[in-house]
Amino acid sequence: MLCPFPLALFRLIIVVSSLSPLYLHAAQIVGEVTDGNSNKPIPNALITIIGGEFATVTDHLGQYELVAVPGHYVVQVNAIGYEIKRQKVQLLADKTARANFLLNIQPIVQETMIVTATGSPKSVSITTVPVEFIDQEIIQLSNAENVGALLENVLGLNVHSSLYGYLGSPTGVMIQGIDPNRVLILVDGEPVIGGPAGIIDLSKLPIANVERVEVVKGPHSALYGSDAMGGVVHIFTRSQQGSRDGNFRMRLGTGDLYFLRGEAGLRHDGLSARLVATRSTQDALDLSPDDPDTDIDEYSQRFLQGKLRLEASPSLALRASLRLLSQNELGISSQYFAPFQKTYTWRFPDQTKRNEASIGATWNLFEQGTIEFGAYRSDFKKNSIEELVGGRNRRDRFTDNTLWKGKLRGVMPTGGSHQITTGLEYVQEELEVVLERLKPLGEQTKSFEVPKSRVDGIDIYFQDDWKVRKSTSLVVGGRLQSHSRYGTNFTPKISFARLLTSRVRLRGSYGKGYRAPSLKELHFIFDHSNLGYKVLGSPGLEPEHSRGINIGLEFEQKPNLSVKVNFFHNRLRNLIQTVFDPMQSTGSLAIYGYNNIGRATTYGVELGLTNFRMDRFVVNGGYTYLRAREQAVQRDLPGRPRHALRFRIALSTIREGRLALRLRRDSPAWADFDAKFRSPGGQEIDLDLEQPLSRRLVLKCGIENVLNDRRSIEQPGDLRSIRGRAVRAELQLRILR
Repeated sequence: MLCPFPLALFRLIIVVSSLSPLYLHAAQIVGEVTDGNSNKPIPNALITIIGGEFATVTDHLGQYELVAVPGHYVVQVNAIGYEIKRQKVQLLADKTARANFLLNIQPIVQETMIVTATGSPKSVSITTVPVEFIDQEIIQLSNAENVGALLENVLGLNVHSSLYGYLGSPTGVMIQGIDPNRVLILVDGEPVIGGPAGIIDLSKLPIANVERVEVVKGPHSALYGSDAMGGVVHIFTRSQQGSRDGNFRMRLGTGDLYFLRGEAGLRHDGLSARLVATRSTQDALDLSPDDPDTDIDEYSQRFLQGKLRLEASPSLALRASLRLLSQNELGISSQYFAPFQKTYTWRFPDQTKRNEASIGATWNLFEQGTIEFGAYRSDFKKNSIEELVGGRNRRDRFTDNTLWKGKLRGVMPTGGSHQITTGLEYVQEELEVVLERLKPLGEQTKSFEVPKSRVDGIDIYFQDDWKVRKSTSLVVGGRLQSHSRYGTNFTPKISFARLLTSRVRLRGSYGKGYRAPSLKELHFIFDHSNLGYKVLGSPGLEPEHSRGINIGLEFEQKPNLSVKVNFFHNRLRNLIQTVFDPMQSTGSLAIYGYNNIGRATTYGVELGLTNFRMDRFVVNGGYTYLRAREQAVQRDLPGRPRHALRFRIALSTIREGRLALRLRRDSPAWADFDAKFRSPGGQEIDLDLEQPLSRRLVLKCGIENVLNDRRSIEQPGDLRSIRGRAVRAELQLRILR
């Protein structure tokens, strides 16, 4: 039983914290960052303490606050287009120090620190694997309402829902052509559960309180375990940095979009807290007024997140977080029944709740070495309802999915060139799906589509981040997984980066991926005998495996241009697919099951352009060439356009405003696995504007899909956007310190 584990871990944390001076008072650094020529404030400048974990960014007035324990520090400021500057600062308990910076123009690319690639903070310029990074500036300027919309413009990713209509149309993300159910989604380091067929619906994950998103491409099961066969999407939420702040936002848009968001944060004496709450609603979309069917469901969503952090001592930090999400959806679908020459209309009022809680501690034992404890629980509950309009028929499907996780991780330097990461994780997952039916005469039946099932796993992993020499880095690691059903499995990885010249860097990586069959694939009993078919789980399934290679070059043409090219090749085997079972099927009832028969290959090249500058313009984007083939029949996999363009142009406007234009263009792609229907190519252009109106008030507005390039209801297999052109406007009220 895992249930006592979080309590025992929490007691251990309390015991450890009692050994340290809990009442050490924190100190504060405040200041402002301004342009040395114009004396104008510089927003979004990165303020860091060298050698520490404390960091923040300046607001639109160029001001910042940073809280740390007393001591002697070196504070560094990075801003795109300016030189890097540092200051020495002495912090005294309960005192405030001031460090102002005047920056001179020097167009250089700001160093971005990422965590997901190696598990520890590392500059994106020296990582050994391909990474895409969505920072706070892009998030703030974007009019995206959820994580799925935010990822649409990322190079090498395909984000759409139309391909998965048979699963409830979840918005999944493909990485390098690998299916969404083989891509791991993390929030603050913890896995997200509760998707149909393993596909996490990113349109249901709100963007509120998201600090940044890191996308790591290629198999990463060695560091993150099962489901990371194609890559990892890691969502980081915001923690409190300043002494106090808050803001309130209201957004209106086409489709009767209504969105409210409030957040506030406080930090005092080493204790920080941050709370964010949102409420949003939007009407359904019906492309064909002649029928009652909805193409996009009406929805309302409520979201709440709270985070606490206590700097108990210079060496110990305790943390806790809670995320609550509740969503209601209402869709309508009609079906013509030929024997009765009658059309039946069904209402689908679905209800979803997602609750996540975590506690943890980070203990700095020695210089740059840490031990981390953590416990996490996620509950996903969904009530999928089908109601016959004008009749008594009703089907209620209750899904209850729970995940427990406990972890212990250590990061320690050995000498001057190695950093060793080791970890131990215990994961327990439970799933139950119950179906209750009400028939026309009032009879009620109850069945289990997935009987209450459970799997456990214990994983041990290691990683050596080795600085071979000044110009060469090597990362070697592996994970030993012990699964309650499938025994042990080992997944290795190796990657390197080498600076060939002062402007050219070579990267290469090889890794194996692994995915254990889901509880649904093992135990599913989906009985639609009235429609002539059943889908049954297969307890004899074996795990899926993948192997991936990435080789890339990055050219830095200072001061204003960086170009990268990445070649990738992935091979997947033992893929689980739904197959027809002729032995169990009869003339009136078709039986389907799952089997390990799938084999696929994806390969291609990504060409990216980063921070190309022309006066006030900054251009980012790139091109992806992708081939994704099913090996058994040598046929292209659906939903993967062979050619894809992604570009973003940002322009600085008057009074610290910003204007951005985004372009997405995809070539035609197959829409089904039988290659019968081909979706036309599509292109979308978005415009976003952010303009401060006063010291406290900011206006944001945008137009999505300006050209209204959308799906044709008369063309089967059209995978283009359903909603079409949409207009958004938002007012943000900033409550300053």
